[in-house]
Amino acid sequence: MKGIIRRNMKASNEELTCRALRPILAQSVDGGDIPESEACLEMLTALEFFIPEVLAELYPEWKDESLDGFYPLVIRKTGRNGMEMFGLCILISDQTVTPIDLKLRIDSDRDEVAWLECRLGEAAEHGIGRWPLKSKTKRLFALEGRKDQIQWVYRVTYGEKR
Repeated sequence: MKGIIRRNMKASNEELTCRALRPILAQSVDGGDIPESEACLEMLTALEFFIPEVLAELYPEWKDESLDGFYPLVIRKTGRNGMEMFGLCILISDQTVTPIDLKLRIDSDRDEVAWLECRLGEAAEHGIGRWPLKSKTKRLFALEGRKDQIQWVYRVTYGEKR
């Protein structure tokens, strides 16, 4: 009797992000805020793993960095398959926070990100600005209305915006 060969069926972080986001978008109104929920938490957790992978493709230092959570100022649905998030993310290496601006659109038929624009980290004197986690509330409110004035350290865009 021949043995059964099992293929690794583990989903990629991109697939997990899409699978977590799809039902959230289906229940949200275009332009409306995405409410806090278990599903939203699952999607944010998937993004913690997906975003560093994307950044590492252009920035070698991201091979040794990860994210450990988000504090969104804004998280909303943008169109049928899109979302945007602006706020803070936690850098896992030293548990500090830095700004993030993420926009993405998932494919209608496949668990793939069709378009992504990610900007992360505010430029500081010695590279990326890193602030203590305990200052997150102050930093979060300081971001309001500043998204387009931030000098972003990391920028990644891929896919077709439409």
